Amino acid sequence: MGIPGLIMLLVMVVLVGAGIGIGLFACAIAAGLAMLGVVSSSVALGFLTKRPATAVRALLLQCGILAGIPAGAVTAWVGRSVLEHVDESWMIAVYGGIGGAFAGAMLALLLDFIFRRTHAWVEQRVKQKALVG
Repeated sequence: MGIPGLIMLLVMVVLVGAGIGIGLFACAIAAGLAMLGVVSSSVALGFLTKRPATAVRALLLQCGILAGIPAGAVTAWVGRSVLEHVDESWMIAVYGGIGGAFAGAMLALLLDFIFRRTHAWVEQRVKQKALVG
């Protein structure tokens, strides 16, 4: 087998290990979202409205808010010198969580807007190609 074979085996083991680690992390995130009801509420909303785009929008919005709350709280905690008028330290986390939820919702709506515009553009290009060709 030699040295090149051992190097390739080592690379393969590292890549397989990284793949397993990423897969476990993705499964943990999916399990957390399922426990919080994000996935099921998005699917239910999609079935009720009979529009998959509504389900995707709801999923993006809920994930953005859920990701924004801890991110905002940690950011506010780190930047607590800016919030000098707040004496109680737990209020810093509350203000940060509210700001993070707002920022997460805005990011989710921005992603939804980008996906919609891209979908409309691709759909228009496909129709043009079908008419020409």
